[in-house]
Amino acid sequence: MKSKILWPVVLILVFALSRWPGVMPQNFSATYALCFCAGLCLPRRLAWTVPLAVVVATDLLLTFLYYHPKDYSLLAFARDQAGNYVAYAVLIWLGC
Repeated sequence: MKSKILWPVVLILVFALSRWPGVMPQNFSATYALCFCAGLCLPRRLAWTVPLAVVVATDLLLTFLYYHPKDYSLLAFARDQAGNYVAYAVLIWLGC
């Protein structure tokens, strides 16, 4: 069981690092592929929690640490990103 989960977890960590600006070419995003493949490769509970947690964490870090928006709250972040997270959830559901 551990070997079955280890490889997807390593790839998810590489994905999280690849979201940092300047690491990958501009307009490159593997987020949709991560969500779909997590639905295919990971056990059901991990398929939902791991990719969504990684995407939320990296989005929050990028938004609040890298872009430094003024007067931007978590509520505004949730409102602005809601459509993206619905799409991520649909892709995970398709992969399950």
